[in-house]
Amino acid sequence: MSFRFGQARRRRRGSTIIETALVLTIALVTFIGLLDIGSVLFRLQGLTERARAGARYAVVNAFDATGIRNVVVYGNAAGTGGPLLGLTTDLVAVNNVSLGDDLFRIQIVIANYPFQFYTPFMSGSPTLPRVEVSLTTESMGATS
Repeated sequence: MSFRFGQARRRRRGSTIIETALVLTIALVTFIGLLDIGSVLFRLQGLTERARAGARYAVVNAFDATGIRNVVVYGNAAGTGGPLLGLTTDLVAVNNVSLGDDLFRIQIVIANYPFQFYTPFMSGSPTLPRVEVSLTTESMGATS
């Protein structure tokens, strides 16, 4: 009788190990997936804020595409310091669209931003969706 009891206990111990391994695997994949989602949202919000900063600078200053790109990438028009969020000026497009009547729309586009997922199943070199911000220039004495 004691022999059968020990055998059943060993079988339960084996099934417990398998169940634990399955549950921990699912929990780990879910946790890493949540990290990826959070990281993507954080980067998209940061890129949107950088594009907005460039657009705000552009609508109150004379149009200078290089200066605007520098504001987006470095946080200042001079282009000094380190790049923010790993941006480069190649990823930032600046357009000045005439609306007539001395009004212009400044458009800042950040496209093809490379992103590395934590999830090991996501291979290749994915890029985040493009971020686009447009603002109409203000009359602050600046000329286009």
